[in-house]
Amino acid sequence: MFRTGLLESVLNKVLLPFPAKQSVSAQSPYSPLQNPKVTGSSEKRCLYEVLGVNCDCTGEEISSAYRKLALQRHPDKLVRSGVPESESTAAFQELVNAYEILSDARERAWYDSHRSQILFSNSGPTNSSNSDSVPDLFSFFSNSAYSGYSDKGKGFYKVYGDLFEKIYQNDLNFAREFGTDLPKEAPPMGNLQSPYAQVTAFYKYWSGYSTVMDFCWEDEYDVMEGPNRKSRREMEEENKKLRKKARRKYNKTVRGLAEFVKKRDKRMIHVQMKRNKEMEKKKEEERKRRKELERAKKYVEQTEYCAKAEELEDEGIEEELYCVVCSKKFKSEKQWENHEQSKKHKEKVAALREAFDDEYAGLVADTDTTTDLSADDGVDELAEHREGREPEDDETT
Repeated sequence: MFRTGLLESVLNKVLLPFPAKQSVSAQSPYSPLQNPKVTGSSEKRCLYEVLGVNCDCTGEEISSAYRKLALQRHPDKLVRSGVPESESTAAFQELVNAYEILSDARERAWYDSHRSQILFSNSGPTNSSNSDSVPDLFSFFSNSAYSGYSDKGKGFYKVYGDLFEKIYQNDLNFAREFGTDLPKEAPPMGNLQSPYAQVTAFYKYWSGYSTVMDFCWEDEYDVMEGPNRKSRREMEEENKKLRKKARRKYNKTVRGLAEFVKKRDKRMIHVQMKRNKEMEKKKEEERKRRKELERAKKYVEQTEYCAKAEELEDEGIEEELYCVVCSKKFKSEKQWENHEQSKKHKEKVAALREAFDDEYAGLVADTDTTTDLSADDGVDELAEHREGREPEDDETT
């Protein structure tokens, strides 16, 4: 079976020609006719065109263009200039949507790689053999795909709930028709009143989505028409590559759509805000706990330091406030002063001083006697030397 979607594939690879880059201030004033949504046209506008920037612009240029255009296209300003309120609101929403996608690096990269599919979705011939199995998902990568957050009409939860249900039913029908394993049941999307467990289960399922379809309609060659066995094997291998590539691309697109929807789901936004508050509260509690620990640590260190200082001070007092005369220790200066004035201490000090004086006098007397004897011996020896005689030894032989 030859691939019948060749024309669609070619159309999807056609890139829009972008005009020369011009500054936001140089653009013509806004007119409702520039908004295809207002005029009723089904043509989609490129997000870079909405912001008036080139496709290779920087993040700073995107932010700068958005700020300038937000002032020019603010609904209040357009209403005062005579533009109907519905048209001014739609124009501003288009601008906000373009900025939200292009200011996010991840979403911008995805948009750049699928820009042609998004802009040409529902605008060219479709492959009748697979249109029922693979829905057009690229047209849902836009805030214009829904209006409000109800689960009725064109509300957010109605539009995307039905879309994901259709994706699941396609997998289920394929599995039943070809006898493959049935896909795991998908949780419903619910609405604003759905419990948190259901919401997390829904996004967990679609964030890890993997289709059971084998994309056999992507085959480029009819294997049975191969002239020989080798050719048929090569044709079969080529078909397998095409199936695998298409299946991988489809899975990636569905997961990307789930991420796109999750980021705009008010329930998840509320949960994230609540989670951020809880994290901030935990951080604040952690900061307080650390502060208390530091304060307690400083208190313990200070207490230990004071105890050590008192211990050292006590040791110093024991060495300094000690009476050698009376062989007594004192705990305070007051006790020491009182002891010094006591009669008993004074008597012992006087007795010790008297003993020191007597001992000193005795030492002086002994020293004087020894000095006198040495002097007399020296005089006699000198006299004998002058008379020419040898000094007599104390011992004679």
